Amino acid sequence: MKSILEKSILLICIIFFKGVISYAQEKDSIYKKEMSKLKDSILKYDDTNSRHSLKFIKEMVLLSEKNNDTIVMLHLIHTVGRSSQFITEYNQSNNYFEKELNLLHHIDINDKKFKALKNSYVQEVEILAQLGQNYEELGQIKKAFNLFFKCVEIAKRDNLEFYKVIMPSLIGGLYYKTGEYRKALKKEYESFEGLKNSKIIKEINKVYNRVEISIDISNIYLKLHKKDSALWILDAGIKEKLDVYNAYSKLLFKRQRGTIYLETGEPKKALVFLKEAKKLADEYDSINGSTYYYKDLAKCYFKLKKNDSAIFVLEKGIRTKKLNSKEFYLANDYKLLAKIYKEVGDLEKSNEYYEKYIINQTALEKSKDTIVSSFHDREVSSLNNEKVLQNKKLSVIIVITSAIGLLFLLTLIWFYKQKKKNELKFQELLDKTNLTKETKPEIVDTKDIILEEKTTSEVAKETTKQILEGLQKLEEQAYFLKQECNSYNVAKKIKTNTSYLSKVINSNFQKNFNTYINDLRINYAIVQLKENSRFRSFSIQSIAEELGYKSADSFTKYFKLRTGLNPSFYIKQLNSLT
Repeated sequence: MKSILEKSILLICIIFFKGVISYAQEKDSIYKKEMSKLKDSILKYDDTNSRHSLKFIKEMVLLSEKNNDTIVMLHLIHTVGRSSQFITEYNQSNNYFEKELNLLHHIDINDKKFKALKNSYVQEVEILAQLGQNYEELGQIKKAFNLFFKCVEIAKRDNLEFYKVIMPSLIGGLYYKTGEYRKALKKEYESFEGLKNSKIIKEINKVYNRVEISIDISNIYLKLHKKDSALWILDAGIKEKLDVYNAYSKLLFKRQRGTIYLETGEPKKALVFLKEAKKLADEYDSINGSTYYYKDLAKCYFKLKKNDSAIFVLEKGIRTKKLNSKEFYLANDYKLLAKIYKEVGDLEKSNEYYEKYIINQTALEKSKDTIVSSFHDREVSSLNNEKVLQNKKLSVIIVITSAIGLLFLLTLIWFYKQKKKNELKFQELLDKTNLTKETKPEIVDTKDIILEEKTTSEVAKETTKQILEGLQKLEEQAYFLKQECNSYNVAKKIKTNTSYLSKVINSNFQKNFNTYINDLRINYAIVQLKENSRFRSFSIQSIAEELGYKSADSFTKYFKLRTGLNPSFYIKQLNSLT
């Protein structure tokens, strides 16, 4: 959930040095020269030498401390803290933030000589928020929660608009890591809407953070298995032009769409967007660009059986990431690389990367305080056993043969249970159609969790009545079966606008427009298929077109979503009754 804070440590340094050197100019010339010399030393290094650059900033901290230059010292300590985050040195970052916090507590912020610190990033709430993000990365979730809640209290107490709005998103990130996805979603939306409605926060901060939160919300929907919603939030962002705010936002939106298709089993579609993300990332950051896309692109190639491409992309990404990250954060990358090498039959390389995975994952888990066991004992044991089996061909054959036999048996059992479940669902559906035979058939009535508008307070009662009557008339005319049935055309037919139409449907039916139309179509399909044997004889594609869908896949998806059954199974069961 957490994005890269800056392109590189070099950019972080440049941002802070303007203020630092100007403060230092008020001191004696020797101090000024020494500071400028250290600054020049840093600027000689490029992005591949960020750890070396950090060494010079630490020397600047000591120099400012020696000269009792408190303001410069605070700025530099904060720079070290943020820069350490960038290279995943979270414990080191915490040490500097704690030092900064302690120093800040020992000065009078209202003193004239410290006026430059007011309204800067060097303030208690910002430091606590950064500490919380570090503890989140270290797996110390309880500490992170406590710090974030403290930030919420400070933001309310001091009426800090930006932090009041952004803290829910940070808290949502913690809920995401603990698997509480619905809580995470609620918090992310709180920040998302708060940023949109704020009259105080600068536009640049509003847009940048809404870009990040859009991606976070999309990832949560993926975890909730809501692909359509994961794509919907991206489309909503595109309508607001969040995706073209800058090169970074464009990259994020392209990569996220690729990730969604990858996670939902559509690697060909995913590859198109991930390749576009790769091009954007390489243009955005010629040195570290691969870190933005390499893992998803490698997974995509792997799923498409393009193993050589997967290996090339993954190894390049690992090499680049190692420049600014501790190796144990690459544990899952090594695991994926081991799987790919195993797939191509290079068992020596596979074993080598499995060993790296085990070593680094163990080191990563030891750095956390939230683990229940020392480190996935069963997984480590399984990997070690696999390595032994790979060197014993006969044993492997026996294990594989047994596994295939067991898998076949389990598959038969699963299909039997699934058939029984589907038969039960069919009977329940049949019972519902019988109950609604004499009335309007609302066999399925989906309610959406996330609605654009929950009330019609802005819509006059007469307009609401007009819209509802218009919808009723269109339902009677079965207008929902036409392919041109969309919110624009429906609004036009009942002489209103799409905004009012959406609000009335949201409020009265607790569903979005698309859900409303899909429910009508599926209800119609359920009844027609039951009562009309000729309709059942059509192909799935023809049935889909009769219902207003452009493809059989769309019809099948929504039918399965609403009834739990594939339309082909429903038709087969109906035919067996006659």
